[in-house]
Amino acid sequence: MKKKVFIGIVLVLAFSMTASAWDVLGHAFIMEQIRGGAGNANANELYGITAPDFVNYMIGTPYYSFCYDLTHEDFMRVWHMSNNGIKSTELQKVALGFVAHNGVWGADYIAHVSALSGDTTKGYVINQAIYLEQVYAQAGVWAAMGIADGPYELKLELCHNIVEYVIDIQVWLQDHAIAGRVVAAATGRDAGFPALVTQAYSKLLAAFSQTTDGPLSVAAAAAWIQGYEAAFQQREVLYASLYAAASDFSGVIKNLGGYLSLLANTVYGLGTTPAQVEQILGLAFSVLPNAMNELKDTAEFVKGQLAAHHVVYGPKGIMSREGAPKGSLK
Repeated sequence: MKKKVFIGIVLVLAFSMTASAWDVLGHAFIMEQIRGGAGNANANELYGITAPDFVNYMIGTPYYSFCYDLTHEDFMRVWHMSNNGIKSTELQKVALGFVAHNGVWGADYIAHVSALSGDTTKGYVINQAIYLEQVYAQAGVWAAMGIADGPYELKLELCHNIVEYVIDIQVWLQDHAIAGRVVAAATGRDAGFPALVTQAYSKLLAAFSQTTDGPLSVAAAAAWIQGYEAAFQQREVLYASLYAAASDFSGVIKNLGGYLSLLANTVYGLGTTPAQVEQILGLAFSVLPNAMNELKDTAEFVKGQLAAHHVVYGPKGIMSREGAPKGSLK
């Protein structure tokens, strides 16, 4: 594979996936396990657990890192402003899913910071990306691509994102129907969610933006947030549909190959072929371990953390209100 084609794939992966930990189906599986198994999670909970990653669409802007930290570290603002789950409304259900995603003690913590198996000093996805990079190096993949002497960070970023795709494939192979549930959840996510996430973060973004070359008013920050959340929602529907439309492993690999190839060609003007992407994904799938036990254990971990932090429906949820920002959407 030519070097520029390889870099094009990395850029495409980075554009849609950088800094995510589990991807869409992985997060959805975790949420369903938290609620007792396949099909048990509310649709808004399913969308909510994926929603913090809408900020990944801000990559390349001066606000990306700040907004990523907001949604992954200051996540309780969304819970508080939804009125702490006190009435178990649909908006509060998407807020609970949003919190379950977090990188401090939520699902992303296990993927990015501290795995529950293997090397616990790193996240599960990070460990697998390091392993995959070594496999590719030993197999001569990097040399064949002409980047044997290329930056390690570039290779690891590619492997990181491929690991996420492979885990989603593993989830789908266990439960084909989960893809359809994710499509339905994203399509019908509560209409109040954009206003909720805007109320939680627009003033903070506007204040931060004054320190950048692109200062925003509060209204502009709100529009910025809502625009990226809408783009993320649309991408989630498209992405999960690639799985929902497949009937077997080869079909889903083919759909993913075409999807990434189209992005490379239309967004970056690169001549990436679906077959080249399929080869990358196929090799990774053949060498990476099955992540299903890690996902199940992650669900148990997060379930306990949600209870410990009073992120529950009903009167007990209101206990987490102390020190919360003012204002709420009910």
